[in-house]
Amino acid sequence: MCARCGNTRGQATVEYLIIGLALMVVIATLGLLAGRLGDGLFVSRAADGASHAVGGNIWGTVGDVLLY
Repeated sequence: MCARCGNTRGQATVEYLIIGLALMVVIATLGLLAGRLGDGLFVSRAADGASHAVGGNIWGTVGDVLLY
């Protein structure tokens, strides 16, 4: 052990642990999102949100298009 090193012996281990945990969180989140995409959750939410613009009320549709 060198005199200049001081108390930095475990620093690399802690850094690898933090990066590893962050990487596992990102991978788990992407896995959950992929599962939701497979279930069609986002598509059904988008269709439910856009369903008010599609229908028999043509003036409401024109108003929605022009106001955005």
